[in-house]
Amino acid sequence: MLVTTVDLSLVDFKDKTFYSGNKSDVSSLKGSIEESGLINPPIIREKEDGYQIVSGWKRLLCCQELEHSEVQCSVYGSDFSYRGCLKVIFLDNKDRISELELSELIALHKKLCSLEDEELLGEVLPYFGIPSTRKHLDRYLTLASLQKEVKDAFYEDKITIEQCQMLSELPTENRLPILNNALLKYKLNNNESRQVMQYISEIALRDLKPVLGVINEAEMAFEGDKVEKNQFRAELKRLRYPDLCAVEEKVKDRANDLGLPKGVNLVINQFFEANDIELRIKAKSSDEILKICSDLESLCNTGDIDKLISLIKGGK
Repeated sequence: MLVTTVDLSLVDFKDKTFYSGNKSDVSSLKGSIEESGLINPPIIREKEDGYQIVSGWKRLLCCQELEHSEVQCSVYGSDFSYRGCLKVIFLDNKDRISELELSELIALHKKLCSLEDEELLGEVLPYFGIPSTRKHLDRYLTLASLQKEVKDAFYEDKITIEQCQMLSELPTENRLPILNNALLKYKLNNNESRQVMQYISEIALRDLKPVLGVINEAEMAFEGDKVEKNQFRAELKRLRYPDLCAVEEKVKDRANDLGLPKGVNLVINQFFEANDIELRIKAKSSDEILKICSDLESLCNTGDIDKLISLIKGGK
């Protein structure tokens, strides 16, 4: 390797052999280079009639936008191997590399170096500090297979790596409709995303509908109104479990008619898996607790609590 000044016009920006991640936003780095210069030289490799970018895409793109004619780079010869280049990329970025970028590097080992899975497990994953198991390898290779739109959403901080993982577990044709029309549209967190994806996938499979059709059906329940996130989730649950949700509404109505004491909330089991009820009491003093217990005793004596329990048992 030689650190030297190269003519920027000889760097081939069209050669994406080692391109990974997202290089679209260079504004903050551009300002830094403009103010302080290029501190960390990009890494390139000689090729016929020019140079191939190994690592430092953003730095070189900034220099190009700043109309630099020359750039100081770390230059490898054309005989430097693909395997060596991929190691250099990791070493140059390991302090800030994301899980998704790691997945792309692993996939590049498979593609450029023609490595078998056994070699990836035995050599590449340990080098990256990843447990050498089939489960981990499959996870990273599946992440790497995500569409560009999904990866861009992650790199733009619109979704998390956990949401990327959830999307990677879906059939390819379902990923973008769910990404654009559920995760991004309703700004779902990780737990909400998992539940929504499960509901949409199960309804689509049961009713033989495309996932976008399921999403549209859920939103049509609120036609003319702006659909809120919780409304969307609740409607998906109703479409997935219509009978269960109907019973749940009856239980809620009965609980409201019951007139539970102030500070007492009825906790409804999602699938009515128990034969009992759960009451949560919120009180600031022992006197409040005694008053609540007295009111509950009165409800028990009237038989209203037993009626509620019977309704819950019937919902199973």
